[in-house]
Parts: sequence; structure tokens; C-alpha cells
Amino acid sequence: MVNDDVVQPFQLESSSLRGRLVRLGPVLDDILGAHDYPLIVSKLVAETTTLALLLSSMLKYEGVFTLQMSSDGPVTMVVADVTTQGHVRACATFSEERLLALKKKEPSFEQLVGKGYLAFTVDQGENTERYQGIVSLEGESLLESIEHYFAQSEQIGTGLKMAIGMPPNNKKSGWRAGAIMLQHLPEHGEHLDKADRKTIDFKEDSQDMEEDWQRANILLETCTAEEFLSPSLDGNNLLMRLFHEEGVRVFTPLAIQKKCRCSLERSESVILALSEEELRNAAKEDKMIHMTCEFCSQTYDFALDKILKKKEKLS
Repeated sequence: MVNDDVVQPFQLESSSLRGRLVRLGPVLDDILGAHDYPLIVSKLVAETTTLALLLSSMLKYEGVFTLQMSSDGPVTMVVADVTTQGHVRACATFSEERLLALKKKEPSFEQLVGKGYLAFTVDQGENTERYQGIVSLEGESLLESIEHYFAQSEQIGTGLKMAIGMPPNNKKSGWRAGAIMLQHLPEHGEHLDKADRKTIDFKEDSQDMEEDWQRANILLETCTAEEFLSPSLDGNNLLMRLFHEEGVRVFTPLAIQKKCRCSLERSESVILALSEEELRNAAKEDKMIHMTCEFCSQTYDFALDKILKKKEKLS
């Protein structure tokens, strides 16, 4: 049974609540291992990646879901995106000078990001309308900002809990993450598509829905960081430990993979869009243009003379 790098959908039978459990291990290590970020920046990337997986798993879409934080603080951007197939990637931009100026080993969330916003984007490709939601950064964490978003813009009750496990003794590997989201569904599920209505049973005339919701969230709050992050505790066993009195039904899990969508062809198309002056300025002493993907750190090399000839031919 898969313990790590999975999104596990589930339902609480007694209360018609649906949820998602995210468990990350090696995939998170691979994402962060591609970069040489300070630990505190890596932690923000880990949080963003986990939350992107959690949020995207509650949506019906074919394409790419993106969660992006932008701010005026030392960490200016963190972004993670997830495809329908479970391919995830993430990166960050930050000012090393401003981070060092904080002179704190563990600065607060506010000190790291200052003022800014979170953007949720669903891109389903050409000829489709992109959906985007934006919320200001609030509270003392990314999680609190997302809770603020749901409180402001959603009519569906949403409960969240997350834990991030940083590597011991300042090591680069050993990252882990776990999170659970619960959603309080309206009666009859009018907002759901037909597929969901087939798999979720609804309480028809329940007068206890609010009581069910409160009880489920109290149980969720009992989950410890150790339980979220333990590689020896299976995800389904964790759900049973938390919600056994509610009755847990699990559905087919989604395996998560680190996979970037960059390529030589895509990088070349970006370079060809530059002017001749920009290309010459970008070229190094060896007359090569080196383009590095911010997500996976893969570097693509292009000879200046070949690019100029191709650009002239295309024009």
C-alpha cells in the first residue's frame, strides 16, 4: 500500500462530508533538492506544494492548477502547479540579502512575505476560460491565508490542517508533508457533477449537519504532526484512527510525481521571441545562451549564431 506521494480522497459516511488526505515524501525531497534554497524558503515551497495538491484535488478540471504567492517581502514569490495527472513542480524567488538582514533563524510569516496575495488559477488550455481567485495574505501562515479565502468567498464549509517535516540536523534531504481538507457539502449536492453524486451519499433531511461538521473538525484537530509525517503510519490507517466513529470510505488515490513541463523546444521558443539586441546581451563570452528552468533547474544551451540564423529565417 502506498504511504507517500499520494492524494487520498475519502468520505465520512455518517455525515456526508468529503475530504482529501495528502502525504508527501520523496517527491517533495526531489522538488526541493533541485534548488539550494535556505531552509525557511524551502519550507514555504513545501507548504505551497502541499496546499496546491490539496486544493486542486477538490476541483473537477482537465489541465493545470496553480497556486502562487506574490509579496513585497524578502520572499517575493512561491509557486506550485499541479496537472490533472498528478504531476507537480514548484519554485521560489527571494532576496538573500533581505533574508540575511532579518537576522533571525526562524522569522515570522509576516517578516518573510510582508504584504501580498495568493492567486489560485485553473488553466484548461486553449479555447477555455481561465478561472482565477485572489486573496490577500492574512494571518501567520499560508494555511491561515487559505482559510481566510474560504471564509470570505466560499459557501461550502472547509476545514484544513497541515504539517511540514523539515530535514533533521540541517540536512538537505528528508522533507515530509501531510495535510487533510474536509468540506461540508450542502444537502443533495446540487453544486456537484453527476460523477460525484454517484459516489457520495447525502443526508436528506438532517438537522444535525452543523453538529456533524463541528464534530468532524474537532476530530481533525486531534491529528498530530507526528501522525501526519510518520512514514510508518499508512494514510488509510491515519484516516481510520481519526474518523473511525464516523465511518470512512476511501476512493481511488492519485499518485503524485515530480514532473516539469519545460523542454528544449519551449525554451527555444522563448529565446526566439527576444530581440537581436537582447539575445546578444544574454550571450556569454562563449557565444552561448544558457536558459535555466526556475522549476527544475534544468539548463538548456543555445549557440548565439544558430539562434540568430533561425530567427532571421522565421522572420
